[in-house]
Amino acid sequence: MKLSESKVIKNLNRLATIVLAFYVVFLFQQFFTSSSPASSKAVKSYEVYNVKLNYFTNKVDEDPLKSWFNDTVVIQKTDRALVHLRFRTYDQLFSLPAILFQFSIVVYWLIIGIIIFLIKVFFQSLTKDKVFTAKNASIIIWGSLLLICLPIARWFSQELFVSCINQLSLNDSKYALSNGEGIIASETIIGLIILAFGLAFKVGVKIKEENESFV
Repeated sequence: MKLSESKVIKNLNRLATIVLAFYVVFLFQQFFTSSSPASSKAVKSYEVYNVKLNYFTNKVDEDPLKSWFNDTVVIQKTDRALVHLRFRTYDQLFSLPAILFQFSIVVYWLIIGIIIFLIKVFFQSLTKDKVFTAKNASIIIWGSLLLICLPIARWFSQELFVSCINQLSLNDSKYALSNGEGIIASETIIGLIILAFGLAFKVGVKIKEENESFV
C-alpha cells in the first residue's frame, strides 16, 4: 500500500492543516487585540510564564523537614509565576525596551509557526508518496534546529521582558523579577534527537540517489 492511500497519513496531514490554521488565527489575535481587561485601561498586555520571583519576606516555615518526612501530601512552593505586563500608554508601548521585547515575542511566535509549517509540508509530501527526498531531509534538519532554538529565543524574550519592566519602572508589585528560563530545555533534547535522525535520513537519501543513478 502506498503512503498516499494511508488513512493515518491523510489524517495527520489534515490535523497539521488545522493546527496551522489555528496558529494563524492566534497570531492575528495577538497582533490586533490588546489582550487587556477593559477596566485596566491598558493599550496592550502580554503574559509571560515562568518568571522568577524574589520574595520580599523573611518568614521561615516551622520545621520544614518534619513536614517533608511525615506529611502524606507534601506541597512545595515555587518562585515562578505568570506575569501580566500592561502598557497603559502608547509612549510605553513604543519605547525602545518595549519594542525590543515585542520583537523578541514575534520572533518566538514565528519560530513556532515555521515549525508547524514544516510539519505540514512534510506530511503533504507523504500524501504524494514523496518520502526519501532531499527536501524532506532538509525539512527534518531545519525543523530540529528551530526546535533547539526555541528555549534560546524564550530566554532572550524573558530577559528583554524583565529589562523592559525595570527600565520603564513598571513594576508596582511586591516582588523583584528575574529571568527564570534556561537556554537548554526539553525542546533541546528532542531537537537533538530529531537532528540526528535528520542527518541519518539525509545520508540515506544520498545513498538512494547514488544507487538510482548507478542503475
